[in-house]
Amino acid sequence: MMSVHDTTNAGAPIVVGWEEWLSLPDLGLPAIRAKIDTGAKTSALHAFAIEPFGPSAASMVRFGIHPIPGRDDITRFCTAAIADRREVTSSNGEKEIRYVIRTRLLLGQRVWGDIETTLTNREGMAYRMLLGRQAIRGGMLVDPSASFLQPKLSHQLYRDLPTQKQSVRHLNIALIATKPTRASNLLLQEEALRRGHSLDILALDPLDLDYGTQTARVTHDGATLPTFDAIIARATGGPPGKAAAIVRLMQQQGAVALNGGNALDRLRSPYAVAAALHAYRLPATMASRSESEARCLVVQGTVTASVNPSGTQAASSKVQRFASRVATALGLGLVTIDIAKGADTLEIANIDPNPSFTGFGSSQTMARAVIDALETRVRTPLRLSDTSDGYA
Repeated sequence: MMSVHDTTNAGAPIVVGWEEWLSLPDLGLPAIRAKIDTGAKTSALHAFAIEPFGPSAASMVRFGIHPIPGRDDITRFCTAAIADRREVTSSNGEKEIRYVIRTRLLLGQRVWGDIETTLTNREGMAYRMLLGRQAIRGGMLVDPSASFLQPKLSHQLYRDLPTQKQSVRHLNIALIATKPTRASNLLLQEEALRRGHSLDILALDPLDLDYGTQTARVTHDGATLPTFDAIIARATGGPPGKAAAIVRLMQQQGAVALNGGNALDRLRSPYAVAAALHAYRLPATMASRSESEARCLVVQGTVTASVNPSGTQAASSKVQRFASRVATALGLGLVTIDIAKGADTLEIANIDPNPSFTGFGSSQTMARAVIDALETRVRTPLRLSDTSDGYA
């Protein structure tokens, strides 16, 4: 990591063009070509493989960046403290929840301390950083007709930096289960351990919520649970809403979940389910389960496996697309959807957010798909448009 001494920004403001070279010394990025955008409030830095880690009281984030457009062979990996998670509307109107970090910015001979920038994938953009109003206020004037008014840097600087390798992220996974010894739960644990993760199978009954302290916590037989990176909820029964409330609090502490607390709560209300389906222009009435003609296992929007009632044939592509849309509408990242054929359209016969892996072929394949999805979710920025659950 480069070392730069802070300087004061007192005196006459510097004048910059609409594009400039800058460096982010705390992140080990010596040369970034940035667009100065006074129309944007928040700055944005290109990032991929974004992975939060650490305790909720001192959360960190690691991410990769290709600092040179078009050169994916040159990669730097950075680590920073998480300052915030904030909803941002991009230029194309898509809402995205981004991690916010603070870092020093060196432009010309001036250092700006602790500017805020969000992390988002700008792979298709010409500039790896967008410098917004919050970062440039005070000590900087923008001439929109000019370019590179400050000293130019060079991407050649990256040649002098040591080669980095992306670290393998160890995930702490919680599996909340009504039946801890269920075969599919043990398969998930086995697959997680094979990849170097830890997966704790937590029985629902001993879990509880404690709102009596300044910070809410999830307890197990009275002891505070550690912070988890990801949650798999496979609990049925118990007090109404208990599993959903536990998952929701874990999400608020930074964990990702294939089936979030809001989505699990929604399934308890036929009216909420009907409203979510209607919003996606899907049939809001349920067919009889006995009329089911196909069953699809959907993992994070993709039909991983499907069978017809005889268990010998996969569902058609039309049925699989329908099942995927139903899962997306309900914000469910792990679910089986039973589908019946109505007179004019497909209909939903059953929705199970706690699916068995049997009957779909290789149960090991199903377990791999679930852990794959969790690994992807941890590395992916949260987008409100991904599901109606909103990952709240």
